[in-house]
Amino acid sequence: MATGNVANKGTFATYSGANLNEIFYEPVFRSDDIMRNYRVIPNVKHKMNVFTSAALTKIVTKQTACSASSQDPVVDFNIDEKTITAGRMRVALEQCSKEFYDTYIEEMYRNGVDVNNLEGTQLADAIVNRAVKGIAQDVVRLAWGGDSTTANYDQMSGWMKLMGDDATVLAARTEFSAAAPTAPTAAEALSLIRNMYDNAPAALQQVPAADKKMFVTPKTYNAYLQNLEGTSADLAITNQQDGLLVVKFRGVELVPMYEWDTILADTDPALFLRGGVNGTEGACYCAVENLIIGSDVTDPEGSFKVFYDDLEEKMFFRGYFKLGVQFLYPSLVQWGIFY
Repeated sequence: MATGNVANKGTFATYSGANLNEIFYEPVFRSDDIMRNYRVIPNVKHKMNVFTSAALTKIVTKQTACSASSQDPVVDFNIDEKTITAGRMRVALEQCSKEFYDTYIEEMYRNGVDVNNLEGTQLADAIVNRAVKGIAQDVVRLAWGGDSTTANYDQMSGWMKLMGDDATVLAARTEFSAAAPTAPTAAEALSLIRNMYDNAPAALQQVPAADKKMFVTPKTYNAYLQNLEGTSADLAITNQQDGLLVVKFRGVELVPMYEWDTILADTDPALFLRGGVNGTEGACYCAVENLIIGSDVTDPEGSFKVFYDDLEEKMFFRGYFKLGVQFLYPSLVQWGIFY
């Protein structure tokens, strides 16, 4: 069982208790970022076969005579199959109220026999809030960096692993030489993003800008922002959407992937490897519908609960849900890295 003290120093510095119970019991896949940046399939019980069909091209030929046979050369309507495997995930945390003895937080405790029961207190709300945020971060981290051969990532295969095993995706990757690959400049960040956009497969270029994202490492994102600061482009390419800053390149939103820093520090995603060296800065230009998260949010176990045990005098947090990812078409993704 994975156990741990989920309250670190500073957890109780600020509180946001409004509606926390409702948020806690909703499935983790209700995160706005997940729903906005990826395609979520909410009815994957265990495995789901996803069928894809490549576009038909060069099928119009000149008719020279009557014939009962198909045209030459023969063009087949092929159906390819990919599988989303949603494995069972578990969250098992515990919290002993003793951790807050002799602090001002103890003033929030209940009285009498319930003195150690944190349920319904502001402290419990703060701990629950931290646990929910941790789960949301882990979902994104595993969706991108999952790798069955790496500790703490072996829950499933993520998009980096799946795309890294695809020869077509790797062959089309944009590689840009930077003076310091771990710290790209504003000009280098703009050049990488521009090259990815220009060299993307025709199918990806035809997807409407609103239906695509450019996922970038934080340093690359910050370097790109330098190109916009103090210029008219700052107003033309950035705006406020639902209270959040939205940065775009030619109409395509840039999404800073802070969890990538964690992944790149822990593992060796194939798409960042070049000549045996693992890079740390890059980007993924992709259609939103191409990145699939499979889950089972209708499963009764796909929820979270918090309860107190008088015998152990601890609060327990338990969550069970399913998670798996897949991508559909190599023609709808373009990676870029610095070297």
